[in-house]
This record gives sequence, C-alpha cells and structure tokens, in this order.
Amino acid sequence: MSTPDKSDFLNRCMRYCSGAERCTQDVVKKLVTWEAPEDEYEVILETLRKEKFLDDTRYANSFVADKWRLDQWGKVKIRNGLFQKGISETLIQNAIDTIDQDGYVAVLHNLLEKKRVSIKKEAMTSQMKKLLSFGASRGFEEELIWQWMESKGLSFDQRE
Repeated sequence: MSTPDKSDFLNRCMRYCSGAERCTQDVVKKLVTWEAPEDEYEVILETLRKEKFLDDTRYANSFVADKWRLDQWGKVKIRNGLFQKGISETLIQNAIDTIDQDGYVAVLHNLLEKKRVSIKKEAMTSQMKKLLSFGASRGFEEELIWQWMESKGLSFDQRE
C-alpha cells in the first residue's frame, strides 16, 4: 500500500470541509489523525483558504448564529466555545457583535421567566440562586440576570 501524498490529504480535507463549516483547528486535528506530514499542514491550509473551503471568520459567524438561534446560548458560552476552537479574539468579538442586543435580552428574560415558573414554590433565596445558576449555565452575563431579577422584585434583602 502506498503512502498518501499531499494531494490525497488535500482532497480529504476538501471533502471534510465541504460537509460542514470547519475552523482551522478542526482541520489540523484531522490532519494529525490522518497522520499527514506536519511540513505539509500550512500548504494544505493555505490552499483550503484560497479555494474558500476554510474561513475562520465564516466559521465564527456560523457558530454564533447556530448557538444563538438554535440553542439560545448566551454570549459568554459562545465566546468560550469559539475560544476553545482557537478562534482569535477579534473574530470572536466581531461575530458576537452580530447578535441583536434587544433580541438577546428578550430571550434571556423569556428563559428566566420559564425557569421561575418551574421553581415558583421555592423560597425566594433559593429561586434567586437557581435563576442565577441557570442563566449563567446558559452563558448569559450575570449583570443581565441581576437586572431581570431586580425588575421582578427579587432581592436577597427581602424577608421570606
């Protein structure tokens, strides 16, 4: 059996990238798995970029759109997900800036309201802790969660 050459690895990468949006880190991991020679990585990556199979900006925008619209992740969780993929801070921020802030806050309020209904019978302190934990686990900023709770009259200062 012959050893695969650069064009074989390039063709495999092209098929891999055409199946779904990929970032540079995903492709490098595949090249490692396929045991491609390290000295060919950069040439393969540049070719993929030139041929529009690979684009980290496009990946970041797609990731944000999917995680925001489909999964309703907050900006913190989205940022962390992109950071783990090796996306630069500039690209991350530009992609996150595409989220409509009014819609973002409305989704957070809706999620918190649904959660509050499910824990309504619990003590106020317990409700607040659970709401904070829930909002943070979805990746929303603590400040926005606190603002919503204050608007609903939830406060640790209140007597139960």
